[in-house]
Amino acid sequence: MDIHQFLELFVGRWRSQRSDHQFGQENGNDGRSLLEINTLSEDDPDLIAICQKYDIDPHTAQHAVRTSWEEESLSSIKPKGSAVIVPVPNPDSPHKGLILSGQGKGIYEFAQDESLTIHTVTSQGVIEERIWYGNPNLRFRVTTLSQGNNAGDRRIQSSKFYSEIRISPAKQ
Repeated sequence: MDIHQFLELFVGRWRSQRSDHQFGQENGNDGRSLLEINTLSEDDPDLIAICQKYDIDPHTAQHAVRTSWEEESLSSIKPKGSAVIVPVPNPDSPHKGLILSGQGKGIYEFAQDESLTIHTVTSQGVIEERIWYGNPNLRFRVTTLSQGNNAGDRRIQSSKFYSEIRISPAKQ
């Protein structure tokens, strides 16, 4: 599998189960969500706006997606949202590149073990996310948020583990 095949697998409707932990607070939280991930066209206004924000040519983006989610709960309050994610491969090293979103600009690397690791610096700290597939319809993600400038003084603030099952393919 290459980075293009990996990113093409993102598209579809997914059921997500999340477990998270806030370090120092000795608490955990579990949640379930429905995710809808759709490919964006090259002329999508949101894709163009994000690329312009970071001074990137929109034509260099590949497999840009819009992710929408809604938490499942028994409560009438069901948090939901969406985000546009724009991968921009490095022309000299196609398994590495930039990842653009409303949250910030990060870097990604697609490893030989067919996992994708994304590092994004935000106002909250450094977010590291690792994504891999058990099979084309089973995806796993681990996200950690840490604070600190150097690897030696970084403190992990939170970690989340997601297991996601595709419940329907992409809309045509």
